[in-house]
Amino acid sequence: MPYFELSKDELTFPPAYFADNEGFVAVGGDMAPERLLLAYNSGIFFWHHPFKHIKWWSPDPRIVLLLNDVEFPENRLNLLKEYFSVTFNTEFEKTLRLCQEIYNVKERMNNEWLSERSFRTFMTLHQQGYAKSVEIWKENELIGGLFGVSIGKLFFNEYLFSRVRDANEFAVLSLIKKLKDENFKLIDMQKPTGVFDGLPYDEVSRIEYVGICKTNAENYGNNILN
Repeated sequence: MPYFELSKDELTFPPAYFADNEGFVAVGGDMAPERLLLAYNSGIFFWHHPFKHIKWWSPDPRIVLLLNDVEFPENRLNLLKEYFSVTFNTEFEKTLRLCQEIYNVKERMNNEWLSERSFRTFMTLHQQGYAKSVEIWKENELIGGLFGVSIGKLFFNEYLFSRVRDANEFAVLSLIKKLKDENFKLIDMQKPTGVFDGLPYDEVSRIEYVGICKTNAENYGNNILN
């Protein structure tokens, strides 16, 4: 199967529908913040081994949470609030570092590795107002959370972590509640592994998903999750 090789000197992607059966679109390029934003707006995400060329993907179907369709479990959220507390964007860097501690395991070095190159990109996107974090606390200790990128009315989830049972669930439910209140359209989960048991996810075709991303990019600028 032929693939597209990206140049670091040219900020572009092939159309997402050029992906192969596994969703592989292209290889190469770089992790510049501008390229990552273009990827999100094009229905594409990165996922690659830390010491190999960057790989870009657009699976069909795409795993998302359509926020208008989510039957929000308010009772479950209230129950979890008895054990945890939540903040937004107060410890973005620490959230990334804890994700590295959990995902960067040398014995199973794989595509989930959060490299320093990616770390720097997400820090820049955070400083620009795009990258956001949800932090879950228990007795003043950061024990769970997630981070992703917010563009317009779409949230592109990247990493979810938990040191305590149910902290990841509370992070996702807190994010859903926040985004629904802000009239966001969907959360991109990329792969089913980003969704915990008990929360049904949606599958949309690549064509539909790319259309949603492009319309969002045309209609909205940055939307800050305060």
